[in-house]
Amino acid sequence: MPTNTQTHHRIRCLLGMLGTDVHSKGIRTLARWLRDEGIEVVYLGEHNTVEGMVNALVQEDADVIGLSFSSGGYLAYIEQTAQLMQQRGVGDVAFMVGGQIHPDDHGKLSALGVSGIFGPGSSKDDVLDFVRKVATEQQLARSSLPA
Repeated sequence: MPTNTQTHHRIRCLLGMLGTDVHSKGIRTLARWLRDEGIEVVYLGEHNTVEGMVNALVQEDADVIGLSFSSGGYLAYIEQTAQLMQQRGVGDVAFMVGGQIHPDDHGKLSALGVSGIFGPGSSKDDVLDFVRKVATEQQLARSSLPA
């Protein structure tokens, strides 16, 4: 697998939380892990809207978007985010979620386009491996598009 320096550009990961969810310790830890590994993190923090997250995704040209949830209601937010990503032409960007995600919802999330689900007990290595893999795939796909 190519290293970070062999990819088209530095891996960029957009992270944030939607709505009124304020339990941000997990996503802040993830942001630090990613930064420590040389991945560029655009951290939007708490209280974002779906539209704001997707607008930032478009503006920042991120390889991965990550949302964190510690309360219910995440299915509706994720569905809205996935739909708006499609509408805005960034539906191919890797989409990961984390936090209190019920295992019964994993299939629904996959059907919505979520390719990475990380709940309690997920390892640092699993998340980093995922981000590197999907970002490399995203960058290769971009570089193979006609100019």
